[in-house]
Amino acid sequence: MRSTNLFIVRGYTGADAKGFDGGKVAKVSVATNRVWTDRKSGERKEATDWVTITILNEKIAKWAAENVRKGDPVYAECRVAERNYEKDGKTIYTTDIIASVFDRLAPSQAGADED
Repeated sequence: MRSTNLFIVRGYTGADAKGFDGGKVAKVSVATNRVWTDRKSGERKEATDWVTITILNEKIAKWAAENVRKGDPVYAECRVAERNYEKDGKTIYTTDIIASVFDRLAPSQAGADED
């Protein structure tokens, strides 16, 4: 059986995409919203989750750093990668979200399925 590590993010950028390593890598923070109804009170609740996406594809990273701005609606197909490293004698564990597909959406695509 083939396994899959696919994480899809669709949301709005919190800041301009930033390029690193001479434009070979880019990072962008994306906000996603969740809405649910509280079981006890019946009240509608809403929360925002933030995901930092890393783009390692040089062509996509350069495009993102030059074109993706704060508030842009975006879509990304990513993989989740865990790693660790040593810092000051302690092991630091991180979870990275690495995009293989990253697109800026037209405003009409961004809220296509919202209430």
